[in-house]
Amino acid sequence: MKKIILSTQIILLFAAASAQEFPGYRTGAYTGVNGVFFNPANIADSRHRFDVNLFSFNLLVGNDNASFKLKNISESFEGDKLKDQLFGKDAGPSSAQINLDLHGPSFMLNIGKKNAIALTSRARLFVNAMNIDGKLADKLSDDFSNDPELPYTLSSSENMRLAVNGWTEYGLSFARVITQQGAHFFKGGFTVKYLAGAGNTYMNINNFNGTLDSDDFIQKTYLANTTGRVAVGIGGINVSDFEAADLLNSKSSGLGGDLGFVYEYRPGGKKYKFRFGAALLDIGKIKYEKEAGKNGAYDIHITNAERLYMDELAEQDLENYNDFFLSHPQYFTPVGSQENTYSVSLPTTLQLNADLNIQGGFYVSLAGQIALNGSEEKVYNNYSYSGLSITPRYETRKFGVYLPLHYNELSKMNAGLSLRMGPVFIGSGSILTALAGNSKQADVHFGIRFGGFKKG
Repeated sequence: MKKIILSTQIILLFAAASAQEFPGYRTGAYTGVNGVFFNPANIADSRHRFDVNLFSFNLLVGNDNASFKLKNISESFEGDKLKDQLFGKDAGPSSAQINLDLHGPSFMLNIGKKNAIALTSRARLFVNAMNIDGKLADKLSDDFSNDPELPYTLSSSENMRLAVNGWTEYGLSFARVITQQGAHFFKGGFTVKYLAGAGNTYMNINNFNGTLDSDDFIQKTYLANTTGRVAVGIGGINVSDFEAADLLNSKSSGLGGDLGFVYEYRPGGKKYKFRFGAALLDIGKIKYEKEAGKNGAYDIHITNAERLYMDELAEQDLENYNDFFLSHPQYFTPVGSQENTYSVSLPTTLQLNADLNIQGGFYVSLAGQIALNGSEEKVYNNYSYSGLSITPRYETRKFGVYLPLHYNELSKMNAGLSLRMGPVFIGSGSILTALAGNSKQADVHFGIRFGGFKKG
């Protein structure tokens, strides 16, 4: 757990230094090839003859405990301040999500008046933490301190979960105007993706009940009278040793896809007055082989006068957890199957979007995201959060300004700003919230792309 928390902190620090996916910008009519990532049907009869994405990224950190203020955001990431908010002794159950999305070289081409194709590349890192008990995490990651609240009873029927998945996608997209009757256009599109899995790491503690206490004589904390179940697993690269370049390593593989449809009402011209889109994104799985000796599930039974001292576990690397559990059979009994492979589902979502052209370059967009794979049975899966957003904007071919207002289940309400200036776009879905007060989300996006517009 100490290694997991440390790795999470490192990613959080990276998020603060370098910067839920492209909020604001994604609603526009000039996204070019990047539009295929939001709805494959977007590229059919779009406003670009062709478009090239050189490099784009979106980085998001969201949680339900830690808060960020723009004026002192750097201080929020100093030392143990962020960790104490997320996983400290006073934090309570904490949930968090980290999402890094890199759009690599990608190309889109409209063929004739109805068809379009795209070739895309993309690297992604997803981290989910759910219901992590702050007191337990604090004692696994910190040295002993004289805590007046001990003994402390830990009791949770919920899963305490952490799942990390990193992978690369290579996509082939096709979109077409399916029907056109007067001003009514109906478009459809799909993307087929080859998935190259870099690594998956997970840990789950379920139905946990125990007492955290201190041995004042040797100055150590320990667990006593504890029951529950713990599962750990590693496939591909171990997250404890993860580096950004590891996203491009292929340790496993799978197939995936996106499917989307768009209706546009275009009275008297090429530009729509109203648009409605629906897309099913991130369908698919990556099959991993379990790393030998690093995967297992165990029933916990620390009873009577038995004590499991927390420093014993805190000293272990994540990849050694399984060996530690096996070497302490008095506390941990192996359970479950011994299959050598497992399949990790992508964070599937249903995306709905309605966009109205008010006048000239003024638009307003209403969008909803519905998460479809939040099942707790497969603890190694990543998942998104459902949310709703409204985005007023003004945009032309060469310029766009977007004001996304977004609510989701994890970080609640956020307001942001995104700008597009020629080939460059940059923004954040939470910068205005952080500027005005506290935000439970910190995110940034940036990209460079260029293309050729259609006439008219």
